[in-house]
Amino acid sequence: MHRKERLYIILAGFFITNAILAEIVGGKIFTFNIPPLLWFTETTANLSVGVLVWPVVFIMTDIINEYYGIAGVRRVTLLTIVLISYVFVALFFMGETRAASFSAINDENFNVVFGTSQSIIIGSLIAFAVGQFLDFFIFHRLKMMTGNSHLWLRATGSTVFSQLIDTFIVLYIAFVVPGKWTNAEFLKVASSNYLYKLAIAVAVTPVIYLVHAIIDNYLGREEH
Repeated sequence: MHRKERLYIILAGFFITNAILAEIVGGKIFTFNIPPLLWFTETTANLSVGVLVWPVVFIMTDIINEYYGIAGVRRVTLLTIVLISYVFVALFFMGETRAASFSAINDENFNVVFGTSQSIIIGSLIAFAVGQFLDFFIFHRLKMMTGNSHLWLRATGSTVFSQLIDTFIVLYIAFVVPGKWTNAEFLKVASSNYLYKLAIAVAVTPVIYLVHAIIDNYLGREEH
């Protein structure tokens, strides 16, 4: 197996693992205290725990796009959509079983954690698909304009638009459509999640450059 093929498998593995993990745990919302910065006072933000692993998905998306182009990202995105669907179907049938009396996890606890509602499943899949395809399309267009320079612009620019769509779609379908949240609650949580993702996208830019340098060294300049 060539180095570039081996690298693609590794990058795709990290991408798929973190994407599925984010989808499974995304229903949990936690409150994050933001310390005062400059003239801003201390405030709080309500975030889905899924955002904690999305930075890895950001990095993998941009790196795969950088080295393997639209075809490479499209392939792993479609595979991830299929695998996310499989996971949700598998969890549904697992939830239909009845726990034994001596089971460490009873039916109620299992279904509270893994019994994801249909609206969350649909919202997650639609948002992930739309967000990812928009991300790699914008990334590719920016690369055509900038060549091999301005990696920071491609990475941040694609995330700004794709995550705006992704964040608002998934939360709206998952919580507003079934009547679990009001529009005000939706806007508050969605805005917090989007701003967090935007801040992380900017913060991980040095990491993307570092990974880029490591991969260049691993593949050799002639293969890039």
